[in-house]
Amino acid sequence: MSRMETISLKQQIAELQPLIDNLKKASTVADRLVIFRSWPAVNAYLGQNPHLSAFLKDAPPETACAILAVLAIGQGELVFRGFDGTDEAVGLLQKMLDTLLEMEVFYQEVGGIAGYHATVLKLISSKGVSEEIRQNKNYLRPEGLDLCSDSPDVRSAVRWGIESLPHLGAFYPVGGAGDRLNLCEECTGEPLPAAALQFCGFTLMEGLMRDLQAQEYLFYKLFGHQEVTPVALMTSEEKNNDAHIRAICSEKKWFGRPPDSFKLFKQPLVPVVTEEGSWALSANLRLILKPGGHGVLWKLAEEKGVFDWFQAHDRRGVLVRQINNPVAGTDLGILAVMGLGIHENKAFGFASCPRLPMTAEGVDLLIETAEPAGYSYCLTNVEYTEFESQGIEDAPQSSDNPYSLYPSNTNLLFADLKAVRQAARQHPVPGMLINMKSKVTCLDAAGEMRSIAAGRLESTMQNIADVLVDHFPRRLKPEENRSRLQSFITYNTRRKTLSVTKSIYQPGSMLVGTPEGCLYEMMENAREMLEQCGMELPEGQSPEKFLEKGPNFLLLYHPGLGPLYRVIAQKLRGGRLATGAELQLEIAELEISNLDLQGSLLIEARNVLGTQDISGTIFYGSGSGKCTLRNVKVINKGIDRSASNQYCKNQISRQEEMRITLHGNAEFFAQDLTFQGTHRIEVPDGSRMIATQEGERVKFRLESIASPTWWWQYRFDAEDRVTLNKHPE
Repeated sequence: MSRMETISLKQQIAELQPLIDNLKKASTVADRLVIFRSWPAVNAYLGQNPHLSAFLKDAPPETACAILAVLAIGQGELVFRGFDGTDEAVGLLQKMLDTLLEMEVFYQEVGGIAGYHATVLKLISSKGVSEEIRQNKNYLRPEGLDLCSDSPDVRSAVRWGIESLPHLGAFYPVGGAGDRLNLCEECTGEPLPAAALQFCGFTLMEGLMRDLQAQEYLFYKLFGHQEVTPVALMTSEEKNNDAHIRAICSEKKWFGRPPDSFKLFKQPLVPVVTEEGSWALSANLRLILKPGGHGVLWKLAEEKGVFDWFQAHDRRGVLVRQINNPVAGTDLGILAVMGLGIHENKAFGFASCPRLPMTAEGVDLLIETAEPAGYSYCLTNVEYTEFESQGIEDAPQSSDNPYSLYPSNTNLLFADLKAVRQAARQHPVPGMLINMKSKVTCLDAAGEMRSIAAGRLESTMQNIADVLVDHFPRRLKPEENRSRLQSFITYNTRRKTLSVTKSIYQPGSMLVGTPEGCLYEMMENAREMLEQCGMELPEGQSPEKFLEKGPNFLLLYHPGLGPLYRVIAQKLRGGRLATGAELQLEIAELEISNLDLQGSLLIEARNVLGTQDISGTIFYGSGSGKCTLRNVKVINKGIDRSASNQYCKNQISRQEEMRITLHGNAEFFAQDLTFQGTHRIEVPDGSRMIATQEGERVKFRLESIASPTWWWQYRFDAEDRVTLNKHPE
């Protein structure tokens, strides 16, 4: 057993503090080497381990620093166990050094590797102990814009969001491991990251880009020119995430976008530390590593030139969105957040919604602090793992209100690039925390495998807001918070803001956080949207019935159809979906009125938003597939409910279906007729197919068209609503 395993965490912290203090003052690698070589634990270890001593003689100074840092914190016996100087051992050590060298540089502000370790020990030892002095502090529910109503303020925010698109970039942390999803490549069994999860027929990565395309297409339809939003992707090495992300992008031809409109950069992996303060290894010279949390986003953005890259694209702000929340692009929420951020010159913004108690979600709150010269205010996030130490009760507001007092943090954020860049210089790694709820199987000091609670230093990107503090000579009135603070918050329906795909559904457990739960809430959103369209729908369905029998109606659509519900409601008007009906609309230019659907109808435009060149780049325009159905009845047997359908993946068996496929600039038109049984209709590029009813039969006539015969024109009306007119009519 190592000495560090026999003394308390607090004693370890106390012994390491002088080392950390000296390292923070050191400005060069040479200075740090002097500090390490004078540290007793380093010399004691090297005196007993000639192989590592020999390796260090020829090692570059940076490499020596990283190794000596591990020795200084007392982890040498574990981390370098089995190093015997052989080629195999040297190879394993060199691989480990990739991580150690990166850590030593990245965490330099806190003391490098030694600072990382000491920070973890402090967080472990403080669990359950309130170190937050609540004296003079008041936690408030923030005032924000409620997006649930069709108010002039909401419509203005949405319009600002659309108009602001040329000033905005996208920041997507996509490096998540997705451990609770147990994703594997079917042929090889290779573990897959969360970004590769198949959901509704597309990977989560592709879902992000489809939502972004929908915003750009909406802008194009209103203003007549195409904007290509620059996208920064923070990947990781966890489960080969970076390679998988690049493979998805390449396979999808960069989602119809120029490859140089993307900037990929990797977040560092960090060692997992046990509750006893020891680093975890899966085998000799093999550290157990995990991503260090999305809070590293801002520091990496500076180091990897991402801020400069956005500036070169003339971007003022960014939307930050995590990958595992497929509903975030629903309707108007994202557009309103972006609009408020840009138009009102805010530094930071949170898109929020009601929070269910006892869920793994943080809260957004406003911290009011009494100061000698007045009051300060900070709109920020507290993670659920920190509730106890912060004195936050995880309980419903009342017996009549099942939601928490404070709204949920959704990791759906607006950030002003200049403001967060300055904040990151003050607070490089915000929101540092540790979650020790999981166990790992790792080596102990005797070389035996055991299972023990462990975690790694994580950080949260939303807590960059901790630096954005506003000071006033007097206490603000609640109604002043929205206008006078540099940060802001919006409120929206929960199922339109936050429904994540974090873990596999286990029978008998909650649906929250699972792909099945997300799909259920998407269908509830679809119900709301279709009711706005004036459609008659099956009765509501409980989660239990949904799991048992599948959805009692299924609607999936390309977000370019809207994404605003108001836009979709002008393309899809009236009609009925019978119980069990399935409607899939992979199309943007659509006119359906009074559809009576009993069974499955699938409409797919191969060119949803415009034309594509030979490289796959999409050019928004009228050269897309179009479909018109007026007073049409579709009757078929539809989904085979006896089959093992995977609705979450859109892997569905059907007994019969009507499928319309539109190639290129193809059009389909049908009016006052009934389609019975299976129909698979393909319309070639440059053609218009017209279906007519002759007795009990449907006949099809194909016409050549040199250009589109119609398209939707978009405009804002006097009340900032997006209004559509069919052109020509």
